Amino acid sequence: DVCSSDLPEDYADNGESVQVAAPVATAPRPVADPRQTKLTEALKTIDQAEKALAALSDYTCHMVMKERIGGKLGAPNKVELSVRHEPFAVHMKWHEPRSMAGQEAVFNKATAPTKMRVKGAGLLGSVGFITLGLDDSRAKSTSRHTINEAGLANTIARVKASWSKLPMEQIEEIQIQDGTLAGRPCRQIDLVNTEAARGKLEFHRTTVWFDMATGLLAGLDGHGWPAAGEKEGDLLESYHYHEFRPNPALPNHHFTR
Repeated sequence: DVCSSDLPEDYADNGESVQVAAPVATAPRPVADPRQTKLTEALKTIDQAEKALAALSDYTCHMVMKERIGGKLGAPNKVELSVRHEPFAVHMKWHEPRSMAGQEAVFNKATAPTKMRVKGAGLLGSVGFITLGLDDSRAKSTSRHTINEAGLANTIARVKASWSKLPMEQIEEIQIQDGTLAGRPCRQIDLVNTEAARGKLEFHRTTVWFDMATGLLAGLDGHGWPAAGEKEGDLLESYHYHEFRPNPALPNHHFTR
């Protein structure tokens, strides 16, 4: 216990001597890790994008897709993408490259949850639509993802699943800034992982864009791990979404072939 004689002396308003307790020292507050602060902000942006998307029953857009298959980055694919949320369904029609123009792929969870309908480009398309399994080797040889993994909701979910469980020692830096994607104002988020995540995560650098007007996902770029002596890894996949049209009320036959 502190004795009264050890306390500093002060005087009350009436002039009488009083004893004042010495201030108690407090431990300094820990400084917040800026990476954690930015990660929290990034995940909040993702949550807002999911809520904006959940308000839609369906949508169409033009998707520019680039994927590295077998170590080789393919030409940009320009695809007309249509998605219905419930029951989940996807329709994709290729416009570019020229060799794939006219190709179509359809997935309808309600009618064939493990199959897709596909029509080839050019002369192959003359036979019409054929049925393939979702993991058919012919489809896997041309895309990193199956058709039932297409769409904004699935892309956002993959990013969220990865980022929400990242320990700080696996995050090198996170940058959040306002920018543009194909001329549209967007919130851009870049996350770079440390070497501690090599072998555990597919991407070394992930960049995502969110449309400032709608809050929806506008694009994703994923770069792999750099080789020795390199700062940036190869681009593994890129999906940019343009000309977004919400709630077009697509009829069921749009997803039935």
